[in-house]
Amino acid sequence: MKVAIIATDLDGTFLRDDHQFDHPRFQAQLDQMNAQGQHFVVASGNQLQHCIDVFDGIHGELTYVAENGGLVIDNHGKVLAESLIDLPLYQELLTFVATEPALAGAEISVSGKQAAYIRPQDDSPLMRYYLSRLQVVPSLMTIDDHIYKATFSWQDTDANAHADLINRQFAGRLRATVSGGNGLDVIPPHVNKATGLAYLQSHWHINASQTAAFGDNGNDLEMLHEADYSLAMQNAIAPVKRTATYLTPHDNNHDGVLAAIDTLI
Repeated sequence: MKVAIIATDLDGTFLRDDHQFDHPRFQAQLDQMNAQGQHFVVASGNQLQHCIDVFDGIHGELTYVAENGGLVIDNHGKVLAESLIDLPLYQELLTFVATEPALAGAEISVSGKQAAYIRPQDDSPLMRYYLSRLQVVPSLMTIDDHIYKATFSWQDTDANAHADLINRQFAGRLRATVSGGNGLDVIPPHVNKATGLAYLQSHWHINASQTAAFGDNGNDLEMLHEADYSLAMQNAIAPVKRTATYLTPHDNNHDGVLAAIDTLI
């Protein structure tokens, strides 16, 4: 079975829990995809530069749907589409999170066009792993950049209730989507990985029947609806397994995506 687009999430999906993948195996697959005119799409909630760093040493054509769909760009640096949060709305969001008691203690990072931004108190090895071109600033309120998304996380706390609170407060203006057990991304309301994938489908004149997509978490749900060959990871949360048409043969720690790609190329 061959498809024209193969799109995958990174953490918990394409990547093992140690943030690695089988480079030689994937390089061989990408070589074959490129030779056959198939498109490989990295669809992640992560910052663009982090996505690029993940594939350091891999050669070939890749396309990125980064920032949970806020930025669509090819590996030559050509921006194909982007969606931004207006600065006044962004500042209103920061104020709400800072003053709402139920959201106290949030670690915060902000993804912009020029850099990623954090406060000194949020600086950590984990932040530095996920964020490249990182700037530590005294205040996130005074950033002068194009803002793609704000990310909030809480130690040992399920972020779903926090996402519901933000979504009620900013209904129709912003949308919070859980990217992991303790973290959530806040993005423009119309933005998700599916909008980025749909843009590429239109750009390349490819429909859902020629698209495969892999995911494991809540921010992958919309994207899975854009692909007739939607695949949930063995380690995916229950809603993703209910949404997807297929289940990968293995989990993310046993190269589930790479095993399934072998059947798609």
